Amino acid sequence: MMRILPLLLIAFLVETTAAHDYWLAPGSYRPAAGKAVPVQLLVGDAFDAEIERTLKKSNTVRFQLLDGQGQSVDLLKTSEEGQKPLVQLKLPQPGAYLLTLQRDWARIEMEAEKFHKYLEHEGLTDVIQLRKDSGEADKPASERYRRYLKSLLLADGVGGDTWKQQLGHRLEIVPLADPSAVRPGETLPVQILFESKPLADVQVAAMGRRGRKKVTIHRARTDASGRVELNIDHAGEWIVRLVYLRRCVEPEEADWESFWAAMTFESPGRR
Repeated sequence: MMRILPLLLIAFLVETTAAHDYWLAPGSYRPAAGKAVPVQLLVGDAFDAEIERTLKKSNTVRFQLLDGQGQSVDLLKTSEEGQKPLVQLKLPQPGAYLLTLQRDWARIEMEAEKFHKYLEHEGLTDVIQLRKDSGEADKPASERYRRYLKSLLLADGVGGDTWKQQLGHRLEIVPLADPSAVRPGETLPVQILFESKPLADVQVAAMGRRGRKKVTIHRARTDASGRVELNIDHAGEWIVRLVYLRRCVEPEEADWESFWAAMTFESPGRR
């Protein structure tokens, strides 16, 4: 029995963290050029980290660093399996950079009640109604999911237009203003694209960290053009994130498929 318990615990952790957010967390969003800055891959809920993940190459589709000139570096080529933190990043010269990570499909199964609570939390009301209409509301569900992560960093605190670059993610958060320049009391406009088309009526959240423990959360839904304005009410580290879920296009793989996007950045203080 003592040998079985650790395996059960591992299985429980995999299941309970699978539906959580993943995000890229640099040790500094404004590091010195040429100096290594650790970047963690964190997992948690409501911007509260519960687990730090290592680099898993077999589940990584793309891991890149992009600069203001549109040049990219393939970080998988210089990374080692299982390394933690995810990367020790050196930004070669002053300016704005985008760090981006795409993870491949993973799969989870949930009991009906847990799946329903997840749908409610993410504002996926259309899926809730679809399950009711099709007589699935009290049935378990299988889901496969992919993640698209990015983080905006400013070497030596120098800005630029890198934030404008669209990365071609299946689900992508596209800022319509420089996130690193949005100050407390302002809003950050973003557009949500799915397969390069505007995604309407999805819930988007902006979560900001106040100190070490307190997190503020603002939620809003996109309009017909996939746009939404998010309140940025204090300085510090922020994450903009969302989930889009639909019937799985390969029903032999799962009942549903979801796409998760998260963008981290730092809002400066007041002028």
